[in-house]
Amino acid sequence: MSIVLGTQEMTMSKLTPIVLMALSGLATAEPQTKDKPATPAKDAKTEAVKLEAPKPPAEIDAMSKTVVGNWKCTGTTTSMAGAAEQLTAKVTAKIDLDKWWISDVVEAKSARGLVKMVSYSTFDAASKKWRRVSIDNMGNQYVGTSDGIKDGKLIWSLDFIGANGAGQFKDTVDSTDAKAGVKFTGVMSVDKGKTWKPVYEMACKK
Repeated sequence: MSIVLGTQEMTMSKLTPIVLMALSGLATAEPQTKDKPATPAKDAKTEAVKLEAPKPPAEIDAMSKTVVGNWKCTGTTTSMAGAAEQLTAKVTAKIDLDKWWISDVVEAKSARGLVKMVSYSTFDAASKKWRRVSIDNMGNQYVGTSDGIKDGKLIWSLDFIGANGAGQFKDTVDSTDAKAGVKFTGVMSVDKGKTWKPVYEMACKK
């Protein structure tokens, strides 16, 4: 058997090495057919991240047992001239917004008219502080924190801003005298805490 290329004739014995080389080249050029080890399938259950809604802090429920309810208050407020004026008020407090906040509505009457304020308070587990935001019917906004009840007292340290400017406000809630009722006292500063002026003082009972 022979193959003729032009005028050159090649016998099978001479062709064999060339054919073997060509076949070996094809063999090395072919993709590997051996299956690679299969990558283990990821378990969807182990990969899924459990996203659970945060739960209201237990401190809110504990505090609500003390403050939630309807309160009637009497006391005094300080006029612009510094004179004391009689004050009566009612406070309605409840757990609100899916148990994340304690809301309270205050309506206070004095010679100067009716003051309305709405406040929301919650507990911040990360900082171990209570947070509070309030607004009133005179355009004032109050934002601040409290360390909670210590020795029967709770003190709010608040920053306020409104139509008449900005400053600091401190609300103290004193429950040490059960017979007299819960005592509320408010003072304010417009000079970054250098001096404080009394704003109101009242005792409240359910």
